Amino acid sequence: MTRHVLTTIPLPPALRDGIARHYHLHESASDFGDGAPADVEAVVTNGSIGLSAAQMDRLPRLRVICSMGAGTENIDIAGAHARGIVVTNAPGANAATVADHAIGLALAVARGLRSLGNRLARGEAWASLRAPRASLNKSRVGIIGLGQIGRMVAERAAACGADIGYHNPSPKPGAPGTYYADPLELARNSDFLFACCPGGPRTRHLLNREMFQALGPGGVVVNVARGSVLKTDDLLEALRAGQLAGAGLDVLEEEPEPPAALLAELTGMDNVVLTPHISGRSPAAILVQLDMMLESLEDGLAGRPPRYAVRPSAPA
Repeated sequence: MTRHVLTTIPLPPALRDGIARHYHLHESASDFGDGAPADVEAVVTNGSIGLSAAQMDRLPRLRVICSMGAGTENIDIAGAHARGIVVTNAPGANAATVADHAIGLALAVARGLRSLGNRLARGEAWASLRAPRASLNKSRVGIIGLGQIGRMVAERAAACGADIGYHNPSPKPGAPGTYYADPLELARNSDFLFACCPGGPRTRHLLNREMFQALGPGGVVVNVARGSVLKTDDLLEALRAGQLAGAGLDVLEEEPEPPAALLAELTGMDNVVLTPHISGRSPAAILVQLDMMLESLEDGLAGRPPRYAVRPSAPA
C-alpha cells in the first residue's frame, strides 16, 4: 500500500530522497491551499512554518505530523490531538551542529572574520586593521535557554575559557555556570549573549531594546533560536547607534523572504554576520533527523505510539 506524505517546507536533498524511498512524497509551498492531495496521511513541516487546524481539516486522511527539528511552536498540537493526529519532532538531532554554528557566529563577529577580509580587499592598510579584538577566552557568556543546544553552547564556550551564566524558566540541576532568574541581569553580566530558547509567545521579542542596553556597547548578541525571539527594529536601532559591538543571526523575524531593505542594511554592516537559518544543517544532523522521522512515520502510520510524540501542553 502506497503511503502519501506531504512536505510544507523545502527539504535538504538527503532528507527528501530518504523519505521518497519509502513514501510517495508530495512537495508543496507552506500554504498549500485546496490543492493538497486528499490521500495524504502524513505532513512534514517545521516549527517556523508549522501546521494550523484549518490546514489539517483540508487533509481528511491526515494521521501524522512530523516536525523536521525540535521546534513545534507553530503546529497546533492541541488541534491535532483533538483530531486524533499524532505530532512528532526530532529532539536533539541537530543540537551539536546548532551549538557549533552559534560559537562560529560569535567568533566571526567578535574577531571580524568577515569584515577584516573585506576591508583588506578594499585596500585598507594591513597595520590599520590589527587592533585587538574580543574573543571568548576570559569573556562572560550568557545563554538564554538551557536545553540541549544551550548546554552544548555552554560546554563549547567553557572550553574556550569563558565564564558561563544562563537564564531559564527555572534553574537546571547540574547546569554549568550561574543561574539568572532575570534575563536583564544576565545581559548586564555578559559580553556574549546567545539565544537558544524555544520560539512562541512566551519568548517573543525577549531580545529587545532593554536587553541590548543591558548588554552594552561591547556586547555581541547571537540568535540561533527563532526570529521571533529578537525584535529586529530594536536591534537595528542599537547597531546604528553603536550600542552593541555586533550580532550573529541565523534566524530573522520574516523568513524565508526577509524584506530586501532589511537584508541590505544587515549585510552592509561590518559587525553583523548573517546566515540563512542553516545552523542545524550538517550531513550528520540530517541523517539523524531522517532516521528519527522515518521511525515516527512508520510507527504513527501503523498506529503505534511514536517514540518522539509531542503531547499538548498543559494550560498556562
